Amino acid sequence: MVKRIFILLLLSVPAFAVFSQPISISAGKMKGIKRGGKEIQHLEGNVQFEQSGNTVFCDEADYDVSKEELTGFGNVRITSTDGVVITGSNLIFNNNTKIARVEGGVKLTDKDMTLTTPWIQYHTDSKIGWYGAGGRIVDKEMVLTSGTGSYDPNQKMLFFRHNVVLTHPDYKLRADTLKYYTPSQTSYFYSYTEIENDSNTILCNYGVYNAESGKSYFTKNAAILSKENIIRADTLSFDRNTGIGEGFGNIWVKDTNQKITIYGQRGYYDKKQKYTRVAGRPLAKKYESNGDSLMLRADTFIYSQDTVLHIRTLQAFHHVKMWRPDFSGNSDSLAYIVEDSMFRLFGHPVLWNDNTRIHSDTMRILMRNSRISKMETRNNSFVSIQEDEMHFSQISGTDLDNFFGDDHKLQVVKVNRNGKSVYYAKEKDSVVSSVNVVACENMGIYFDSGKVDNVRFYLKPVGNIYPVDQIPTDKKILPGFIWDPENRPEASSFVPGFQIPPLPSRRSEVANARKRKS
Repeated sequence: MVKRIFILLLLSVPAFAVFSQPISISAGKMKGIKRGGKEIQHLEGNVQFEQSGNTVFCDEADYDVSKEELTGFGNVRITSTDGVVITGSNLIFNNNTKIARVEGGVKLTDKDMTLTTPWIQYHTDSKIGWYGAGGRIVDKEMVLTSGTGSYDPNQKMLFFRHNVVLTHPDYKLRADTLKYYTPSQTSYFYSYTEIENDSNTILCNYGVYNAESGKSYFTKNAAILSKENIIRADTLSFDRNTGIGEGFGNIWVKDTNQKITIYGQRGYYDKKQKYTRVAGRPLAKKYESNGDSLMLRADTFIYSQDTVLHIRTLQAFHHVKMWRPDFSGNSDSLAYIVEDSMFRLFGHPVLWNDNTRIHSDTMRILMRNSRISKMETRNNSFVSIQEDEMHFSQISGTDLDNFFGDDHKLQVVKVNRNGKSVYYAKEKDSVVSSVNVVACENMGIYFDSGKVDNVRFYLKPVGNIYPVDQIPTDKKILPGFIWDPENRPEASSFVPGFQIPPLPSRRSEVANARKRKS
């Protein structure tokens, strides 16, 4: 990987060091000539320079005395004591600038790696080497290409720019800029970066990865894309060893298969447990096949998958609000079983449907064909139906089974144990004429267009029928009646607090760079 690339380039330092100290020279022929009015020392025939075991070979060489510049021609080869070999067509070294340059099909190799580039330069004082016309580094496991590359042994730093591509059996990295420090084994990615493996793709405009700790950090419109999920955030971090990831700022998590999206400001992800937690005024949306959307708000969302049964569950905790075109509600907590399209609500949940309010200690809601089909309320169950501005039909009991029709409205309520009801009878002109107050262990209430149509009583009903203007005050309202439309969730409460920007791309990064420049 990048660490081995650094080792390769670092080993080339001794190879170029032949120019930084006194050297021994040998050649088949050596003579002084004048060229362009300059004194030139010309060597030819197996030219060889050597210093401390590092050797330069070439066919011919000229030394310009006035410029203190050495030029080698033909079959240039530099060998170092560390086993690095550099080959090329020409060699130039200027003692004033302290720059050595090999050009013409340059190849730098050691026993594990090979760098090929049109030219490579080295500064003998700073010990910094670089190439600028495109380079390709190959070892047994990976290939790295870039427009430019440099190495600084003083900082122990590699720096690659312009169309950086690192191909490894486990992943492929594309970046505009890649910087790597060997002491900390830390890589820095600048500008548009894309890291792709078999399971996901990471996009960002800035990132850090530490090979030793396995920890990574991505920011500036960071995104992780997989076959099933998309995760977006201002900042994403991940620990390879623990499988734990975190997100901060404008988080957006989407299950593309189940069409579930979660927004928030803080996120936590456990890859091994397939567990995601989102907080920070989060919002969740479940898109249905019929075009409707279920929207949820809570203090915290947890989205998890059973690793054995492969059942996905979306849980919401504290101050839960929910809204769909056909119903809305509140509860302390909620669990949505994705595969079963089933909701469980806890902590005195309340559900609103058309002109009806339903509450109990707990609820279970079953969906069918993207619509509410049945609701089971358990313990202290109560149904309130607004007949008009003044009158409310009421049903209470220990447990209720509520069935909904194709029009999404309440169709049947079956009361199990301790049933009580107050329902208003209407004339044909829909004017309330009388009220029935009945107590019965079990009963069935049938609706038409959301209004009570008839009631069936089982097991010794007890009650009275009163003219609407003669009902005793204490009979109008059953214990537990609540009508609080001001607490009914509205669609306007489920708007995300931020907009998701387009995914980062090379094209967008170029456009942004042009804007900054202008």
